[in-house]
Amino acid sequence: MKKKRKKMTLDQIIKIQAIIDKRSVRSDTLELLNEKRYSKSKECMIRYGDMHIDHFIRVFVNNIDDSQIREYVKKVIVGVFKNGTH
Repeated sequence: MKKKRKKMTLDQIIKIQAIIDKRSVRSDTLELLNEKRYSKSKECMIRYGDMHIDHFIRVFVNNIDDSQIREYVKKVIVGVFKNGTH
């Protein structure tokens, strides 16, 4: 039987960031984390805060209507993670 690995959620990432920054999490960030979207693969509503960062980025980028903006956002996200700038 294949063991399921735990994945870090957006909730966990935001909590870690708050500790590192020594600042509380902004209320609008908490509101976003509590918003839900329908997951076709799981066939249910899922909170953004419960999502893995990879899934959140994919959903975010794929929901941008303009293809040029979508490609720009992809490049920026890749650049941030590649260069460690944020």
